[in-house]
Amino acid sequence: MDMKTMVIWGGFIAICAIIHWLSRRMKKQIEENGIETVGVISRITDEGGAEAIDFCCYVRYRTQDGEEVEGILSNPRPDLEEGQQVYIKYHPKHRTNARLIQ
Repeated sequence: MDMKTMVIWGGFIAICAIIHWLSRRMKKQIEENGIETVGVISRITDEGGAEAIDFCCYVRYRTQDGEEVEGILSNPRPDLEEGQQVYIKYHPKHRTNARLIQ
């Protein structure tokens, strides 16, 4: 393996590690400081191809100050349906980041 390939792989691994760290940090912040509310599943999309399942689940809810937002669920379940009412926590600063309350 030449030096250029090693640097590219090292950069790729570093980027993956940073994304993983940020994701875990956001999850922890929502669990510790998240604001609970009721939302409705607004849409479910499948970003995967014919051989992959990669769905995104969006929820619409009102924040503490009355703003209506549509956020993405970071922990969707496969049994969710559009129009379904769910209990969530959302990040107080990043209001479009939400998690289901299990």
